[in-house]
Amino acid sequence: MDKLFINISAAVQRDPPKAAIGISIEDKDGNIIEEVSELIGRATANVAVYKALIEGCRRALAYAPQSVIFFTANHVVANCLNQISETRRPDLQHLNMIAKEMLNRLPSWQVNYVHSGANQNAQVLVEKAFRQQARTQRQREQMESKIAAKIKDLSDTELKELLTQLDAHTTTNSKRKALNL
Repeated sequence: MDKLFINISAAVQRDPPKAAIGISIEDKDGNIIEEVSELIGRATANVAVYKALIEGCRRALAYAPQSVIFFTANHVVANCLNQISETRRPDLQHLNMIAKEMLNRLPSWQVNYVHSGANQNAQVLVEKAFRQQARTQRQREQMESKIAAKIKDLSDTELKELLTQLDAHTTTNSKRKALNL
């Protein structure tokens, strides 16, 4: 692949605290070849943008492009990566170092600051991650409500049997997770 254009974005929600990233990877003809919309847990906005850039680099490397141009609406990250300014925060210094290591694996790269309107496709992916998480949370709450309603109708014996089955299931899942590590 000759050239990739990668829009990255991130946002933070305060209640509950969580961050999401959005990445849109396009080829030189403007065709979207990959999109990423993910929650990344707790993070500041700058940390989240660095994580989006690092993930964008990781994904770009799989296409072996000759050149990659990144676009971000975060001027702090863009300026730090372009050595226009520096950060004093150790966490951002560390992420900046990782980002530069990833960028330097690419034959040619640029990180450009753009107005948020020019980076809208990545921002839409960020919002999609938050909406998906909210939808998943609502579905879980509905399932928990249904389970609670069904439990009320169980006898003590049936409830004990159900707890035994749940304990066995939880133990089996814990063992599977331990083996996959």
